[in-house]
Amino acid sequence: VSGSQDTPFDGEFIVFDTETTGLGAKNERLTEIGAVLVINGEIVDRFDTFVNPEKLIPPKITELTGIDDSMVADAPKEGDALRMFLEFVGDRPLVAHNAPFDMSFLAATAERSGIPFHATSVDTVVLSRALYPDLKRHKLDIIAKHLNLGDFNHHRACDDAEMLAKIFLEMMKKMKTDFNVQSLSGI
Repeated sequence: VSGSQDTPFDGEFIVFDTETTGLGAKNERLTEIGAVLVINGEIVDRFDTFVNPEKLIPPKITELTGIDDSMVADAPKEGDALRMFLEFVGDRPLVAHNAPFDMSFLAATAERSGIPFHATSVDTVVLSRALYPDLKRHKLDIIAKHLNLGDFNHHRACDDAEMLAKIFLEMMKKMKTDFNVQSLSGI
């Protein structure tokens, strides 16, 4: 957990994912933000928007995500997309798989756009390593398979966020039963 916000596991969380034009938040840009709102252990709302990165999406990224320049051409620019996302988030903690990556893109976008951004985040990669030490790799699709949560359209923000929410719910159950952890402060 990065940040000071404490939320009980039966509280509200935003589970999210981003897709980007590359790996470095300083020079690369968002192409999609997907998120789900989890309240009391259930997915109750969804957010998804493409983001116009105002630069070409490299062919390698299009091959990975399926997102091409035509799909983002009329999408909101990054500052507008971030404002929409933050409105959806409110004051809830953010949950992401490899949270430092996604959070770095949100922070860089916020800085470029003059938007205040300070959020508590939970990194499910770290949780996965602690809760499922028998797994050799902790990629989203591997964890989903390990937990028998079904197939999904990997590397699309909206689908990754929904699957991650299912994974996070399973992680919270395990933390409650195996370790008597009831909130973010116990992680």
